[in-house]
Amino acid sequence: MRLCFPVLLDQGLESTIYGHFASAPIFLVIDTDTGESEAIPNCDEFAPDAGCNLFKALINKHLDVVVVGGIGDGFLQMVNMMGIIVLQAKSENVQDCIEHFRQNALDVVEIQNSADEGKCGEDEGSHGCGDSHSHEDESGHCL
Repeated sequence: MRLCFPVLLDQGLESTIYGHFASAPIFLVIDTDTGESEAIPNCDEFAPDAGCNLFKALINKHLDVVVVGGIGDGFLQMVNMMGIIVLQAKSENVQDCIEHFRQNALDVVEIQNSADEGKCGEDEGSHGCGDSHSHEDESGHCL
């Protein structure tokens, strides 16, 4: 299985899961069959100046599961439409989450009506989740 984790920094299995899927700077993909890992910047590799773009970053990565700390309903629906299962992390540590996954102990994430609750909505410029949704360096490049 190919598991994807949104992370701030690539520290392999010791990476910390980033709390907001769509704006994570890096996606760490772990193949649970081979143990191989790949760190994927959250941007379009052909247009990195355009900023974060999770769909262009993850295209053709053949993911089975995404393990998240948090995800908005819109992105949840889109990822599910791509045939990818979204599971809720029970730990901030990637290695712990892989063990939880192997034990079948992670819950499937369901629609939460996050926009209705003011979480990551566009209400007067406030996102409600506390995330800045910006992970670019001074030159505007996606980190």
